[in-house]
Amino acid sequence: MKDEIPRWRCSSAALLGALFLAACGGDDGTESLPPETVEVGVVLGSVDLSLTIFEVENPTQTRIVGLGPAGSPVTLAVRGELAAVPLGFVPAVAIVDLKGGVVLRTIGLPEGSGATGVAFLNDSIVLAANSNLNSVTPVNVFAGTRGSDIAVGRFPQAIVVEGGRAFVLNAELDAFTPDGPATVSVIDIGSLTVTSTIQLSGENAVAGGVAPDGLLYIVNSGTFSSGNGSLSVVNLSSLTEVEHHSGFGEFPGSLALGPSARAFVGAFSYGVVVWDTSLDAFILGPAEALTPGGIPSASGVGFDDAGRLYTLSPDCQNPSTANRHDGAFEIDVTIPVGICPFAIAFTTIEVEN
Repeated sequence: MKDEIPRWRCSSAALLGALFLAACGGDDGTESLPPETVEVGVVLGSVDLSLTIFEVENPTQTRIVGLGPAGSPVTLAVRGELAAVPLGFVPAVAIVDLKGGVVLRTIGLPEGSGATGVAFLNDSIVLAANSNLNSVTPVNVFAGTRGSDIAVGRFPQAIVVEGGRAFVLNAELDAFTPDGPATVSVIDIGSLTVTSTIQLSGENAVAGGVAPDGLLYIVNSGTFSSGNGSLSVVNLSSLTEVEHHSGFGEFPGSLALGPSARAFVGAFSYGVVVWDTSLDAFILGPAEALTPGGIPSASGVGFDDAGRLYTLSPDCQNPSTANRHDGAFEIDVTIPVGICPFAIAFTTIEVEN
């Protein structure tokens, strides 16, 4: 017929239409949106073996993940949508999907590990500290396998990763008591070998982090009931302790490096002190420490991406709280968490559009 459209033209028109719709994201003509992401805080409850996951900008949105039937976790590490939690007297590390809110797998560590410190070396490998065995173990979080143990100093209990190296903080304890100053074992991530050891002046190194000035800051808890907590500063180029500051009181145990060249150190015994890393002086020392909610005690400290301070209230009998502080360090938000919160960390995860 005269007005009939040739079949090839119809086919071409259909193909072009299909391509157009595909480019727009679907047959309803809507565009495909990039994944939406949110920052979350992750709080470890040591006594009830839990992770509390809360949205930073909407902290009423929380989820609880149980880590297992037994253990004594005190540290965690996060990277992307995963968290790794060593389980203490249970020789294993739990890998948690923060987006799904589930434990993906529990990976065994050497018998008698005493699993404590942990850090991600990359997206797939974490390094877990075997405090009772004076070693660390690389673990593949996806394959669920572990590599060969790496000998370090005595009683490793924290790990900091920076610039292709892992810095293992060795408390150098004997029967849980300092037996001399702490040390740092430096591990090359590429070869997984110890390349050097850094001697510290303080005792019982327990927490560390690299500040914007490029220096490694380490909190030394000291000896229990001796009030000899201190702060070590390590130059990562020379791999030497370049400063050691006393006066951090009774058994400080946590560290967060905040904005404006400040280090925030938490202690069960007094709260949170504030140290100026540029002036090498206290802004707030133990005598005038921050006391979150009027309680002179803190079991953990951290900062979100917006630079807001969080502290953990150390109630080890009942469910406790994470506290968000305003610019004057007053509490403006409290977030229910598990029993005996010991660590807090922040990361970004995808959410459904």
